[in-house]
Amino acid sequence: RKQKCGSREPGDAAADGSTKSRSSTWRVRVPSLRRTFAATRWLSRVEHRPMNSSSSYAGEAPTMPDDGDDGGYGDDGGYGSEADAVDDDQGRPYVPPASVSDGCKPSFAHNIEKHFLVPTRLQDKPYELIEAANDWHYAMMNDHPRNEFYKAALARVVRPDSIVLEIGAGSGLLSIIAASLGARTVVAIEANHHLANVAREIIRRNGYGGKIHIINKMSTEVTPDELAPYGTPTILLSEILGTLLLGESALHYVMDARQRLTAPHCAVVPLRGCQFATLVDSADIVSITSVQDWQGIDLSWFNSLQDTTSMVFTKQYGFRFSSCKYTELAPRVPVLPVDFASDTVGMWRGEKRTRLQIQKAGTIHAILASWEVYAVSNGVQEDDLVMATHPDATLDNFPRDMQWGQGLQLIEDMSKEGDSPVPFTVSAGEWLTLVTRFSVDGVTLQFQLERDASN
Repeated sequence: RKQKCGSREPGDAAADGSTKSRSSTWRVRVPSLRRTFAATRWLSRVEHRPMNSSSSYAGEAPTMPDDGDDGGYGDDGGYGSEADAVDDDQGRPYVPPASVSDGCKPSFAHNIEKHFLVPTRLQDKPYELIEAANDWHYAMMNDHPRNEFYKAALARVVRPDSIVLEIGAGSGLLSIIAASLGARTVVAIEANHHLANVAREIIRRNGYGGKIHIINKMSTEVTPDELAPYGTPTILLSEILGTLLLGESALHYVMDARQRLTAPHCAVVPLRGCQFATLVDSADIVSITSVQDWQGIDLSWFNSLQDTTSMVFTKQYGFRFSSCKYTELAPRVPVLPVDFASDTVGMWRGEKRTRLQIQKAGTIHAILASWEVYAVSNGVQEDDLVMATHPDATLDNFPRDMQWGQGLQLIEDMSKEGDSPVPFTVSAGEWLTLVTRFSVDGVTLQFQLERDASN
């Protein structure tokens, strides 16, 4: 079931302020911290603020009280300046679960009923870390085509004298791949203390203890002096991609590292990416997001509560989109191309408008957000090596749907806005304008459709 914003868990404060156990604050659970965006995006960025904080993010939901968890890693106008992004509160990057920069957080055992059994190995670990590891880390590591993509991409750039810097080591898998391909040295940055120790042990067990070095910090807190003993990195490696392409502030961290920590013109893996939008007609989606009647009982007024504003991770709905029956009514639209080797945070402030033509008549029930990332060879862009989250790319890849999946935003015809949403019906050959609105850092986005006056 989809987690609700502000839902209470056992032991949290009751509505009247009374408590039954250790916690007297709201605990807001984010179903997938790795996949933070739109409706859930503000949770990952605001949930650590104190209860008496009077400030909130402009245009976003009110500040939630701090629950004391251990956090971690992880063509057309309207664009603002980088300075605007730095100063704007909305431009704060995603912080991974249980990072060293985020203070002391409750343990896993602290969040479990006192009389429930908790294995000793888990008792002192941060609750958020265990939640994240079991939510998506296993699926990520078992996404074998993902691992093969990174191995092939690294094979194109690793040389015997290569010094690789990885942002977000996690298990250490990608660093081990880089080392196994012959890199001279690999420096892996991991913000979470417990994950850093896990990575060290995995690296040791695989025989790379003398070649891979872990730094337990946020990458933005690492200094060139700390890297000096290993040499200046010539390859910048990361896999901090979310359900949305920049959902884990990948560009923020990559940009910072390439500007401060790496050699000029270092190889960046992955080199580029692109966020796509697809207009879909799907009776399956309708069946879980709206209602009409049952045995003559009119229930349609309940649709006045339908959320056509937020982007939701398909996993939060409890299904794989690739398992649904759906029709693509127009070609997939690229809405956010990203060059990780040169782009800067703040480039996508505002909105982008894209004209597109409908190919099949139907009703646009939702817009599906998926992405592609690309590798590089000797400085030349190579689109033949692609990793994607489109439903047709995940059909035979269950782990990828469980760790990334796609974003889904329901659609209504805003030109006919009223007390209940009006379906957005289209005819073949009709022209529409897709409006994509971006957060300052490009981490989150929102879609809207407008009918073209030329129809």
